[in-house]
Formats: sequence, structure tokens, C-alpha cells
Amino acid sequence: MKTRENDVVAEYLREVDQRLAGLPVLQRRELLNDLAAHIAAEQAERNLASEGEIIEVLERLGSPEVVAAAAHEENGTRFTPPPPAANRNKLWLIVGIVAAVVLVLVTCGFLAFAGADSSIEGPAQPAVTAPETLSPS
Repeated sequence: MKTRENDVVAEYLREVDQRLAGLPVLQRRELLNDLAAHIAAEQAERNLASEGEIIEVLERLGSPEVVAAAAHEENGTRFTPPPPAANRNKLWLIVGIVAAVVLVLVTCGFLAFAGADSSIEGPAQPAVTAPETLSPS
């Protein structure tokens, strides 16, 4: 069960980190380290054994949005929440489709260009000329 508890904490910290974009890297690391240390201390101090108990600790800390907003406010930077996951997934789908279409068009153009320069006739044959006739001079 320890792995699932760690997964919940890791996911929480990852979401906080994503929302801290715009803060200096060292400040982000310090905040994430402080959060991780606080969560670990709570786990050890209260001998938390279940995923549900870990989630309660995370809920008391606040959602990733709330934690990030407080950090941005303290730093004097503007917090802009990320778009909902559904919008991000749609965006990646559109980017993937556009990339596939561009790849197909580039491939077709390359093949058409390569085909225009090559001939199917095979190796060159020496030119055949009519035999010279000897004319009396």
C-alpha cells in the first residue's frame, strides 16, 4: 500500500509544480521541498497508514490551485490556472492531426519531386546512326 500513498503525494506535488510556472526555479524547489517535508512529517508523526489519511493531509494543505495561488501572491506574480484537462487533450489531438497532415504532404511532395527527376527507361544506349555511304569523288 506504500506505493499508492507515494503516488498520491507525487501527483499532488506534480500538480502544484505545474501551477507554479512563472516563479523562480529555486523558489519553486524550496516550496515543493517544504511541502514534501511537511507531508512526510505528518505521515511519521501521526503514523498514517492509508491512502485516505494521506488525502486528508493533502486536503488540509489545500488544493494545488490554492497552494500555487498563495505562492504567486507572496511572490507578487500573476497566477493563471492551467486549462482543464479536456481542453489540453483536445489541443494535443489537434496538434497531432496537423502534424500528421503536414508529414503526409511533405512525403507526397518529396516523392513527386524525386519521381520527376528519375527515368524508367533504364541504362543509356549508344546512339545508332545511319551507315555512311561512300560516294565516289
